[in-house]
Amino acid sequence: MRLIDLSHAIVTDMPQWPGEKQPLRIVRTSEHGRDICRSSRLELGCHVGTHVDAPQHFLAGAGGVDDLPLDRFAGTAVVVRPSPAPGPGPLPATILDGVDLAGIDFVLFDTGWARHWGQPRYYEEWPSLSAALAERLAAAGLKGVGLDTPSLDDFAGHAAHDICAAAGMINLENLANLAALPGRGFRLLALPLKLAGTEASPVRAAALLD
Repeated sequence: MRLIDLSHAIVTDMPQWPGEKQPLRIVRTSEHGRDICRSSRLELGCHVGTHVDAPQHFLAGAGGVDDLPLDRFAGTAVVVRPSPAPGPGPLPATILDGVDLAGIDFVLFDTGWARHWGQPRYYEEWPSLSAALAERLAAAGLKGVGLDTPSLDDFAGHAAHDICAAAGMINLENLANLAALPGRGFRLLALPLKLAGTEASPVRAAALLD
């Protein structure tokens, strides 16, 4: 079995969602030599870096990351690669034409937007899901959907989140290294921290290839 890391590294003061008020820091609280051991503290929001949104993010009363069974965060996956690579704006539902979703748990969209990671451009605008595409995904009985962009929706929108949440789907955002994946024939694993009562969590997402 081979594993491919699909997560961005979390780095102190890295760019995050515009308007996020929680500073992002990895603080060293003790160090080798001066102290007995190295210890660190995290200061970050639940939507930092590569993360999962549970349905509770936009749907009141829905499950949070600690409510959902672990098997909701793992399963078979396919990668959809728009050609040519799209610019900012909603992806059409026709992007799924010819994609066999039988027996598939997750659809990952490799838009190429991860090339802007770490730059202000990444969070200015990005490829997102049109409502029609979200409806098509929701109707497919998937566990979830993932993108290499900051959000399923554009900055001010939430239609795709609403549609996916109503279908009980999880959303993976800010994925990395999707270009290293085959189109299909692999499993996805993206386990959240067991954070009580929260709607999201950073994850260490990985693809498992036989």
